Amino acid sequence: MEETITFWLDNKISSGFKVAEIGGQTLVSYRDKYYIVVGGAAQMRGVRPLHFSKTSMPLIWKKALKGIMPPQVDAIEHTEDEYLPVTTSTKKERTVMQKSTISLSERTEEQSLAPAPLQNVQKRTAPSKNTSDIKPVKIAQSVVATTCPYCSHKQDIPFEKGKNGKPFFVPCPRCSTEFAVRFVPVTLYQAQVAAFK
Repeated sequence: MEETITFWLDNKISSGFKVAEIGGQTLVSYRDKYYIVVGGAAQMRGVRPLHFSKTSMPLIWKKALKGIMPPQVDAIEHTEDEYLPVTTSTKKERTVMQKSTISLSERTEEQSLAPAPLQNVQKRTAPSKNTSDIKPVKIAQSVVATTCPYCSHKQDIPFEKGKNGKPFFVPCPRCSTEFAVRFVPVTLYQAQVAAFK
């Protein structure tokens, strides 16, 4: 006979069947779902109780259902101090810079051996472009390519017809059905088409 366990689930007390037990955790079957109960309450994931199906159950519980139990670990009693964070301090030693005592004669020798700084070195500059030479490129688009949504016939529609951005109807020259067209600005204007029946 299966053991019945009462546990806290979703703000109410529920009763399920004990399936397996590992340590202080119990696997309980309740309404075709499996819950892990610890201390008389189902484990939670956020605000909802954590539940599993037979296929989504963790491997350790699948083994426990078959009777394969994990090795026993002796319970270690901890004092409250062991749970407190450990503070560590690392002390850095300050390095002291020692001033070198160089005589005046040694300094003049070092300065004479050092290469003389380059003077009047001209920086490389990119050739300057006159901004008046650069002209913006404007593409005057006179037609916009469209495709009939019914028969896939391609045709060009004059840009002036729909440059205000509002949709309009165009008859297809091949199948003579009307479809809606709206010009959409991209890099160039493209046409969006829609079929209506």
